[in-house]
Amino acid sequence: MTDSTDQTVLTDLGLRLFQLYVFFGEPSEAWDLETDGTRTVLAEHVEYLRELERTGVMFMGGPFRAADYEWDGSGMIVVRAGSLAEARELAERDPLFVHGLRTYEVRGWQLNEGRLVLTVDLDSHRVGLA
Repeated sequence: MTDSTDQTVLTDLGLRLFQLYVFFGEPSEAWDLETDGTRTVLAEHVEYLRELERTGVMFMGGPFRAADYEWDGSGMIVVRAGSLAEARELAERDPLFVHGLRTYEVRGWQLNEGRLVLTVDLDSHRVGLA
């Protein structure tokens, strides 16, 4: 089936075809959270993600955790981008990637279903997401 046929079939099913891109991040052999260097680059990574969030590029992201809540440096970031190539460029600008602490597999992801509930409590100045 061609891409246009795929799209026609999916839209005929009533799917919204909201195109996003996902960075699946894996730590490299250089990853060591015990070192000042890794912690410094991790802080740069967090600031990079905050900038992607501020500019409306990042949809959501976060680390993968083991059952014991240990973290090995892996994670996932979902972004809005115009193309797979643009998404790859964003992944390659991440300080974790730039400094060789993480590799990324970048894939297109079509968001079709789900539910997101936002709660805004005006008096207490709280926002919740469920």
